[in-house]
Amino acid sequence: MNFNCVFPSCNFKQNDISEDEFLIHLREKHQQEMDESSKKEGIPISMIEMMSVSNSKVFINS
Repeated sequence: MNFNCVFPSCNFKQNDISEDEFLIHLREKHQQEMDESSKKEGIPISMIEMMSVSNSKVFINS
């Protein structure tokens, strides 16, 4: 899949990687931001990760 990180302060863009590889990026670079969102919204961190992955997917028309 192709990913363009949803976090505004991040310029991560990568083609042909798995969701698991992108999750590694999220956990290494955005764990604190995801923790804060989880607490603020009252939802589990796993849901924040799922939404971040979903919103970062880039679909390229061929």
